[in-house]
Amino acid sequence: MKSSKLNWANDLRAFATLAVITLHVASSISMEYPAISKPFFFTSVFFDSAVRWCVPVFIMLTGSFALEHYDGRLKDFFTKLFYRIILPFLFWSLACLVFFSWDELNDPNKNLEQLLSFIGKQFLSGTASHLWFVYIIVSLYLIFPFLSKWTKVAVEKEYILFFILWVLTLLLGDYLSESDSSFDLTFFSGYIGFLVLGNYLYKSNRKISTLLLFAFFLIGLFYTIVRTYYISINANANKETFMDNLSVNVCLMAYCVYLIFKSRVDITNPTYRKLIDIICQHSYGIYLSHLLILNIFLSTGINFYFIHPLLSIPLISICCLCISCLLLIGLKKVPLLKYLVG
Repeated sequence: MKSSKLNWANDLRAFATLAVITLHVASSISMEYPAISKPFFFTSVFFDSAVRWCVPVFIMLTGSFALEHYDGRLKDFFTKLFYRIILPFLFWSLACLVFFSWDELNDPNKNLEQLLSFIGKQFLSGTASHLWFVYIIVSLYLIFPFLSKWTKVAVEKEYILFFILWVLTLLLGDYLSESDSSFDLTFFSGYIGFLVLGNYLYKSNRKISTLLLFAFFLIGLFYTIVRTYYISINANANKETFMDNLSVNVCLMAYCVYLIFKSRVDITNPTYRKLIDIICQHSYGIYLSHLLILNIFLSTGINFYFIHPLLSIPLISICCLCISCLLLIGLKKVPLLKYLVG
């Protein structure tokens, strides 16, 4: 996205990349509760909640650009999907398999059949916890040939109807699944809502006050922090129910963040733009590789304990982003690997 008119989208992608790293740094602390103090836990919940919009925003950006510019050429579409999404995913999945499951792979008690079965199950479910997102993205890409036909002709009232039905599934999904109701709203449920929302917001020229967007974002953030903190304290365990990507509060934050970036004044400082472009160029590879870097940090003692998490979370996140980016730049200088690392 080279056009200066799309600088906001590059900025959003870059900040979402940093946000997803921050999420994993903060959640690595939260998972230790109740072994950590309540102030440390609250700090991790604060950072974790503040960036929970990142995954929905990534999907919204996909709806804004990849879905909007789908041209119907299936061969080109699947070729790009394979080389840009699936091939780097397979490369980093293999790297994660070796890194996180080395002991299982070298288990002398496993025969060849058991070893292949284990590897197959790992690739089907994800060789690392963060790779679930790629499975979602690939699934959403497969909808493009069908959904794009609708988004190209849909009028605003039809978009609004879709969003009403989608929000209903967010609010009533658990109730409908547990009841004897025969209503089936699954066609309007899940991550497809973010895909359509991003497509709609990208094309819409409707203006909303930035101050109002910040206010709604803070409402969603406050709700996420308070509910997560207190249900965890009461359960004496880390509970992320209200941090779910499909919770209404997280959806509200993602909606606000997207529009805040879209409506803001463009930043043209050349150094800033260069840094943003570098992060955007490697954002997918950074996403795929960053958990390896983060786990190396943790295994070598670089964790939140060296300083208060109010400082250690952003510091570790920024360091992880920088090292992941440098790793990608270095790997892309290797002739074969430049096609594999993302």
